[in-house]
Amino acid sequence: MRRKTVSILLLLALSLSFVPGVIAQGNVAVVANSIDIGMNPDLISLLRKNNLMVDYFGVKDSGYAAYDYIIILGGPDSEEHTGDLSKRILSENDQNTLRNGDYKLFYETSDFFKMKQKGFVLAGSDRDFTKVAVDQYASQVISKITNQPIAAATYKTLTASQLKQLIDSKEDIYLIDVRTEEQFAESHIEGAVNIPYNKLGVQITQIPKDKKVVLYCNTGQKSVSGAQFLVDRNISNVYAVTDGYSVYYNLAK
Repeated sequence: MRRKTVSILLLLALSLSFVPGVIAQGNVAVVANSIDIGMNPDLISLLRKNNLMVDYFGVKDSGYAAYDYIIILGGPDSEEHTGDLSKRILSENDQNTLRNGDYKLFYETSDFFKMKQKGFVLAGSDRDFTKVAVDQYASQVISKITNQPIAAATYKTLTASQLKQLIDSKEDIYLIDVRTEEQFAESHIEGAVNIPYNKLGVQITQIPKDKKVVLYCNTGQKSVSGAQFLVDRNISNVYAVTDGYSVYYNLAK
């Protein structure tokens, strides 16, 4: 009789593990619209590499409210379901700042859907800036979930003047212009390779690991985020130019 009771209890435990909200305990829900998840295709694999159990929730999916950790991509005006979620979580000030343009944020909340739940919003003023937020802050989210310290960033920074000195020295570097194809076609640093910021993940295999890799952009923001993105994916000897392209252009005249 005792063995039968134990068997029944084991079967009950197994069946409960498939009930939404039970299997969710301790797991991570990534909530994103089809556009933002498409622009951040390796976020889920990055979370899983850090030993986290992750489920993705699209517009037609439900049940994420039962999870202990929720990561939401996108701001209050995002398409599909994420815009409404961000609007409910973010303060009015944060929403207005995002709407003013050229901004990204990492926001943390607690007990939103249930007690002891942690929620994270990674959002930007547009799709590109949301990607910047994901690339720059994903490691911080992982650290907060795993309670492990964030590994120190291993990329280095350069000013426009230092980049000019490096180029003038004729050192063999791999210089990446992470601006758009249109901006690159209009003007760029001689010898640079154009890999738009939102395509770094797709074209990462073409980046050499035996050269100094230098990234630049219009403001320095995407070069820094791109450098972080690369070092998080085991590319070393990476440098981010913190000045915008125009600063270098004026120096090189």
